[in-house]
Amino acid sequence: MQRRSFSDVPCSIARSLDVFGDWWNPLIVRECLYGVRKFDELQSWLGIGRNILARRLETLVGAGVLEKRAYESRPPRFEYHLTEKGYDAAKLLVAMMAFGETWAFEPKAEPIHVFSRKTGRRVRPAVVDAETGKPLQPEDLFAGPGPGFPPARAFRQRRFVEYYERKSACS
Repeated sequence: MQRRSFSDVPCSIARSLDVFGDWWNPLIVRECLYGVRKFDELQSWLGIGRNILARRLETLVGAGVLEKRAYESRPPRFEYHLTEKGYDAAKLLVAMMAFGETWAFEPKAEPIHVFSRKTGRRVRPAVVDAETGKPLQPEDLFAGPGPGFPPARAFRQRRFVEYYERKSACS
């Protein structure tokens, strides 16, 4: 079954799902983050069918998340490396790891830890505000239209009720 494309939807989450909505794609990025680069190694670690892996790698390369690099010419063999976009995407996985450590395992039973390459120290992921560095609490957030959201005012007001209520209360 072909999934619906969200390429025309004015939502960053929906568009991200075009790349990461399939459960194999985040797992492939995870393996590349862990240093697995070759097709056969990816296939082995993931236990994924070769045809499915080939399609998912094509998607991730096409989306600019992975870069395909030749390491042997006869026969042609390739490695897959995270791009700048891929490392940015890996932040999603690190956030998912924090969720999994808290909610999917018993305390002190998480199977994998991540460590800083610079310090060797274990790090614990948290989602923070880029400007202040303070942790974000989703219950403290509300959404509003950005510059790329469709301009129809009535549509915006129906979609972002709290934003417009707060805006009119400040006026």
